[in-house]
Amino acid sequence: MRDYSLNIDILADALLDLIFTDAEMHDAISLLKRELPSVSEEDAIKIFQLSLAISDSSKNDGVEIVATTPVSFKTKARKTRPVIEELINGAKRTIQLTGYSISDHFEDFLKLINIKSKQGIVVELFVNDYEKVRPVLSDIEHLNRRFFKVYEYAGKTEDKMAALHAKTLLVDGKHMLISSANLSYHGLDGNIELGALITSPEKVNQVQEIFMELKRQKIFMLIQERK
Repeated sequence: MRDYSLNIDILADALLDLIFTDAEMHDAISLLKRELPSVSEEDAIKIFQLSLAISDSSKNDGVEIVATTPVSFKTKARKTRPVIEELINGAKRTIQLTGYSISDHFEDFLKLINIKSKQGIVVELFVNDYEKVRPVLSDIEHLNRRFFKVYEYAGKTEDKMAALHAKTLLVDGKHMLISSANLSYHGLDGNIELGALITSPEKVNQVQEIFMELKRQKIFMLIQERK
């Protein structure tokens, strides 16, 4: 007979406390059999393994604070510049980058992104005003490239002040930096900026869907299509 007095939340918390090493598996099985007397040892092992899988999955999702601060400033937050470099270097499949302001201070990163695109990694760069960033992109063969696509904000004619203001970097459908920092000297080194590095396929997918819809509605257009 099912034990309806069992507090599942307490049992789940107790299990999660026990599943960090194989040596503690016996304790977890004993706990399950004590709280659920009708469960066989085989089923208790399956429950334990399921709990372990859920725990491992949850560890893959996380949020870290990322900041641009003075060099002398002591903080536990990660620095914006090295986080961007780490994400770009680690990209295996896709890079999606948005920038309201992109200066030649970001040129080394763009060269690295260009190298990644030549390796077959799909790059999507979303900019607010292509003419303003074209000099920064002048050394990158992006106009006729299969793996390097530049999209420009097409805007809404009824609102002349509307603009792309998001600053995001998405990598491999799993990692995402959302920050107040522009891709410029002040954004990466001079200003006080805050952001979050998010590791979550679900959350990254939500942002990707936003940009897919923006492209579908032609709010962003390939620069080749705007000529």
